[in-house]
Amino acid sequence: MHRRNATTRARQRQEMLRELANDEAVRVTFGRGHSRAAEAADALRRIRDGTYGICADCDKRIPALRLQAKPEAARCVACQSEYEQRSAASSGEWSDAFRRSA
Repeated sequence: MHRRNATTRARQRQEMLRELANDEAVRVTFGRGHSRAAEAADALRRIRDGTYGICADCDKRIPALRLQAKPEAARCVACQSEYEQRSAASSGEWSDAFRRSA
């Protein structure tokens, strides 16, 4: 029974990701340089290649609660936080360098 529920939840996540990838409104919405549609398409690729639910940075399992909240998540919470900090720092460095050169 537990396995059947897990399979059902996995199918539901796949369907949510497909809908997200195909949603025209989402295609034009960008956040932090990536569209949610692209993230959903990437999640579907990870499902196909067997890496869905594995953090792209630390290779540990992404907790089920995170995947329920954000099925397209490619990183665990800790690695996502580090990724966002690095991204913010590098964009800050770029804008500082731009201001100095102006």
